Amino acid sequence: MEKSASLPLTQAYPTNEGPCGHNSSPAGLTAGRLGIWALIASEIVLFAGLFGSFILMRMINPQWAEEVSHLNLKAGTLNSLVLLISNFFMMKASSSVTAGKANDVKKYLFLTMVMGVLFLCVKAFEYTAEFAHGEYPTSGGFWAFYFLMTGIHATHIIGGLVAMGLLWVRAVKGTLGPMQGRVALTGIYWSFVEVVWIFLFPMLYLLA
Repeated sequence: MEKSASLPLTQAYPTNEGPCGHNSSPAGLTAGRLGIWALIASEIVLFAGLFGSFILMRMINPQWAEEVSHLNLKAGTLNSLVLLISNFFMMKASSSVTAGKANDVKKYLFLTMVMGVLFLCVKAFEYTAEFAHGEYPTSGGFWAFYFLMTGIHATHIIGGLVAMGLLWVRAVKGTLGPMQGRVALTGIYWSFVEVVWIFLFPMLYLLA
């Protein structure tokens, strides 16, 4: 009897196989791709719950609009620009992997990390100013949501920076080859982090 034809779940595993034969390429239905989308799906549930709760509480508490005057709109706008630029650099890093440009991969991963660190520095500056004005997570409902949502987002930024740092070290040492597909997977995660901020920024800083 003839064997029934089946469609492969992934493309062939020529040069992008990770340790122990695990394909790290983002092409096709790989374990890495499934993993990153499963992670993002779980994070969407988390942030959707936070956003929904915030919007509901905002409708119940119109006086929260007054709290926005204590936020630094310029700093928030700057961070939005920083994340947009960082995502551009991350996309360039991914395309450089495809093009086989090792030096560009190192350069754009490094630039993305610089932008991520800059984002955290601006956010730390904001937190310092807010603490100086006596605004803490316990200062009211708005501030509880503000510090919770921006804090969780900041931890995602740190997580992305750690992943990029590990890839960058490998790129500098010339050992990225088996893991090069994970640059694109990290780029997917970084794009999600940017999208979250696109929702956070208007909800918090443009509330009034």
